[in-house]
Amino acid sequence: MEDLILAIKEWFHDYVTHRLFPLSLFFLVLFGILILRLFNLQIVEGQEHLNNFTYRSERTLTVEASRGCIFDRNGYLLAYNELSYNVTFGNSDKLTEMARNNNMSENELKNQIVFNVIQILEQNNDTITTTFPIKYENGEYKYTVEDSALLRFLQQVYSAKSVEDLTPAQRNATAKDVVWFFRNGTGAKNNKNFDLLDEYSDEDALKIISLRYDLWLNRYQQYVPVVIAENISEESITMLTESSDLLPGIEVQADSRRVYNDAAYFAHIIGYIGNISSDEIDTYNENLTDEKKYSSSDMIGKMGLERTMESTLRGTNGVQKLFVDKLGKVLEVTHNTEAIAGQDLYLTIDRDLQMYCYQALEKEIAGILLAHLSTEPESNEDHVCVPINDVYFALIDNNTLSIEHMKSDQAGETERSVYAAMSSVKEQNLTRIRTLLTTENTPMNGMTDEYREYIEYIYMTLKTDKVFDTSLILDNDETYAAYMNETISLADYLHYGITLGCVQISSFDIESDYYDSDEVYQALLDYIDKRLRDDEGFQKLVFKYMIKSGQLSGTNVCLMLYDQNVLDSQTDEDFSKLLSGSISSYSFMENKIRNLEITPAQLALDPCSGSVVVTDANSGEVLALVSYPSYDNNRLTNTIDAAYYKKLNNDKTSPMYNRATQQRTAPGSTYKMLSSIAGVCENAVGQTELIKDQSVFEAVTPSPKCWIAPSSHGEIDIEKALEVSCNYFYYEVAYRMSIDSDGDYNDAVGLGKLEKYAKMFGFDKPSGIELDEAKPKISTESAVRSAIGQGKNSYTATNMAKYVTALANSGTCYDLSLISKVQKPDGTVTYENPHNVSSRIDISDSLWNTVHNGMRRVITNNTPESSLFQKMNVAVAGKTGTAEEDKKRAPHALFVSYAPYEQPEVTVTTVIPFGYSSGNAQELASFIYAYMYDKELLKTSTVSGNNAHRD
Repeated sequence: MEDLILAIKEWFHDYVTHRLFPLSLFFLVLFGILILRLFNLQIVEGQEHLNNFTYRSERTLTVEASRGCIFDRNGYLLAYNELSYNVTFGNSDKLTEMARNNNMSENELKNQIVFNVIQILEQNNDTITTTFPIKYENGEYKYTVEDSALLRFLQQVYSAKSVEDLTPAQRNATAKDVVWFFRNGTGAKNNKNFDLLDEYSDEDALKIISLRYDLWLNRYQQYVPVVIAENISEESITMLTESSDLLPGIEVQADSRRVYNDAAYFAHIIGYIGNISSDEIDTYNENLTDEKKYSSSDMIGKMGLERTMESTLRGTNGVQKLFVDKLGKVLEVTHNTEAIAGQDLYLTIDRDLQMYCYQALEKEIAGILLAHLSTEPESNEDHVCVPINDVYFALIDNNTLSIEHMKSDQAGETERSVYAAMSSVKEQNLTRIRTLLTTENTPMNGMTDEYREYIEYIYMTLKTDKVFDTSLILDNDETYAAYMNETISLADYLHYGITLGCVQISSFDIESDYYDSDEVYQALLDYIDKRLRDDEGFQKLVFKYMIKSGQLSGTNVCLMLYDQNVLDSQTDEDFSKLLSGSISSYSFMENKIRNLEITPAQLALDPCSGSVVVTDANSGEVLALVSYPSYDNNRLTNTIDAAYYKKLNNDKTSPMYNRATQQRTAPGSTYKMLSSIAGVCENAVGQTELIKDQSVFEAVTPSPKCWIAPSSHGEIDIEKALEVSCNYFYYEVAYRMSIDSDGDYNDAVGLGKLEKYAKMFGFDKPSGIELDEAKPKISTESAVRSAIGQGKNSYTATNMAKYVTALANSGTCYDLSLISKVQKPDGTVTYENPHNVSSRIDISDSLWNTVHNGMRRVITNNTPESSLFQKMNVAVAGKTGTAEEDKKRAPHALFVSYAPYEQPEVTVTTVIPFGYSSGNAQELASFIYAYMYDKELLKTSTVSGNNAHRD
C-alpha cells in the first residue's frame, strides 16, 4: 500500500513539474468555463432563451406597377386606374393572444372575426370576394363549377397531389360534403379544419368558409394577406377602422382598380384585365428577365388592347425584401424598389364618333326588325317577315326572360302562373313522348313539327351526354340512313344502337348484372324522362310551342318583362295600357323595339349584330371601330362577375365576339371595283368597252344569272356596271381573264389573276390593326362567281376598310392602326404611328377615275331622293354589296364608301349580317356621314330599315 502511495506521489510530482502541466491546466480551466456556460444557457436561462428565439427567413414581395391609361385621339380618358379600398385578412401577432384571453381556439376567433366583417360589409351593401365554387340556394349547397374545374377544386380541398389521387368518395363528394368537411374536419383528433360552431346558420357558415378557404389556400405564404372584399364603401371603411382592435388580421388597404369609361362602346377595342393563369405565366415569362417576370397574383390583359399592348401598359413592378418568422409574420423590411408605372396609349379613335356609330348601328338594326315585323305566325321562304311569335319566344330563348327566375321565390304573379302552366304542359308532353317512343313507335316523318323537334332534341341530348355513342354506327349504315331520312322512329334507331353497344349502360342504375336489350331501353327511357324534367333547353321548346298554339299569350310574355325588372312598371306608361288591354302585345313590342327599350341584342333574331369601321383615307388611322352588340368590360375586370360572365356566354348574340375584326363574310358586289381594275390591267376588258348583259351567263355550267334577270342592263361599261351592279358584266370579265395560253377556259387562271389584285389590296393578310383578327380567305373556287365577291371570298369588316381606304386615296394600301402614340407618365413620347404602307396599287390615273366615277354614280344615280346622301352638303362615293350565306336566312348587307368625293378624307364601311338588303348598310353609312359633315340633317331624319337595293 505504501508502495502504491509512493508511486502516485512520484507520478504527481513528475506531472506537476513537467513542462506540459501549465498547458493542461489552461485547457482544464477552459473546459470548466464551457461546462458552466452550457449549464447557465440550458438549465438556468434555458426557458428565457427558448421564449426569445425567432426563426428568420427572407422573402420577396412584388410591388405592383400602376397600369398605363388609355385615351382617345382627343385626350378623352377611356381606361384608367381608380383608387379603391380593399379588405385583407392575414396573420397577426394579436390573434394568438386574443384567442387565449378569450378562452377560445384561434380557429374560433378567426371565424368570429370573418363573420363580424361580413356583417359590417353587408350592412353597407358591400360584398365579399371569394373564389369558393359553392353557393347556397333554396336551402341547398350547389357547385358553381363542373367537370375538370370541379375536380381541381376537390383536389385542393382534400390536399391530393393530383386529381388521380382523389379517392372515389372524394371525387364524388357533394357540395354539402365539402362544406361539412371544412366545418367539422375529418373526425380525427385535432382535425376540425375551420371548427365552425353550430350557432352559425348554413348560409353564414358558407360565407365564413369561403373566406377562410382563400386564407387556407395561402397557408404556405402567410406573410401575403388575402383580399376578402374589394372597392368597399366609405361607410365600411369607417366601421372597420373603428373596430380594428377587435378585428386582428383585418386591414383596409388602398389599391387601384381598372375602370373603363363608356364601356359598351369601347369594350371590343380595349378589352379587360384579369388574373393570370398558369399557362399564361409560362408563356409570358419565357423571354422576360427575373425582375420583369409575372407571378401568380398578377393581372394581365385578357382581350383587346389590354392584351395586345400588355407589355406597354404593364410597366415594371417594384420589389420589397423582408424577413419573416416561421409562421410567415413580417419581422423586418430590408429592401424596397419603387415600381415604374406603365405607359399610356393614345388611340386614333374619336370617342364621340365611336359612340355615335354604335348608337346608329343599333337603331338601324332595330329599324330593320321593325320593317319586317309581322303578325304572320310563320316566316316564309323569302325571309320577308319576322313573326311576332318569334319575338315573344326570343325573349325567353335568349334568356332576356330567365326561366330560373320564374321558378324562384322572387318570381312575380305572372311569372308563377306562366311557369305553372308550362310545367303542366311539359308533363303532358313527357307522357306523350314516352308513348311515341314505346307503343306508337311513330316514324319521324309522321310526327307534327312540335314533336319532331322534341324528339330531335332528345337525340342531340343523348349524343351530347355521351349516353348514345353514334361513332359506332357507320355513315353508310342502312338504319342510320333511314333515321336521317325520317322514315323510321327514334325508338327503332335507339333499339338498333343498343344491339351495337352504342348505349353507355354505366349511365343508368340497373340493379342486375345481367340485362337484356329491353331492360336497357327501359332504363334509357327513364334516363330521358329524368334528364328532360328540369332541362332548360327542353323547357324553352315547350314555351315555344305554347306561344305558337296560343297557350301562352304575348301579353303574359310582355308582363313578365316587368316581373323580372327588364322594364320598370313604376315609370313605364305602357305597363298599365298592356295590363288593361288598351294596347296589344304586338304594338307594345313594336314600341319597345323602336325606343330601344328592348334591343336587337336582347332578341337575337336576324338581324341582331353588325360592325362599322371608319378610317382616315390618307393614313389608315381608324377613327371608329364598332362591333354590336357589346358588353360591360368593367364587370369582367379586376374581379369577374361570375353571373354576368355566364350570361354573356349563354347569350346567342355572342356579345364578346368582335365582329369588326373576327366575323368574315363574302364581300358581295363591294368586290367589283377590284374586279374592274384586274380586268383592265389584265387586258380582259377595255376601260370604256361596252359589254351587253345577256341576263344568263351560259359560258359556264351551272349558268349564273344577273340579279336583274330575266331583264337586262343592256350594253354597259365599267362605270355603268358599278352603278347598277351588273353581275353579268363581271361574269364576262372574269371569264375572259380565265382564258389560258391555249385559248381554253381555265378557272385556275382567272382565280390566280383575281388573287394577284386581292393581295395588292391587302386581302391576303389581316388589316394590321392592333387587335386579334380572323385570317382572310381569297377565293379558290369559281372565277366567274368570285369576280362578284362570291365564291370562297371571305373577309372581315377591317379587311374591307383597308380595301376601301386604298380605293379612296387611289392606290396606297395602309395597314390599319388604332394606336396614335405611346407616352410615358412624364410626357415622353416613345412611339408615334408611322402609317405603314402595306402595298401600292400602281395603275393609271384614268383607270382610278373610272372606278371613282362608278362609285360616285352609285350614290347619285342609284339612291332614292329621300336618302340623306341626296341632301347632305358632302359628296360621297360608295358601293353596296349583298352576300348570301344561308338560304334559310336573309343575306348579309354591306357598304363601302368614302368622302368627300373630290378630296377623300374618311372612309366608312358598314356590315350588317343577315341585314336583308345592302340598302340598309348604305342608309347606316349615310347617318354616319351626316354626323361628320352635316349634323343638322340628323334632326329631321329617321331610320327606315326597309331599304331595298337591286344589288
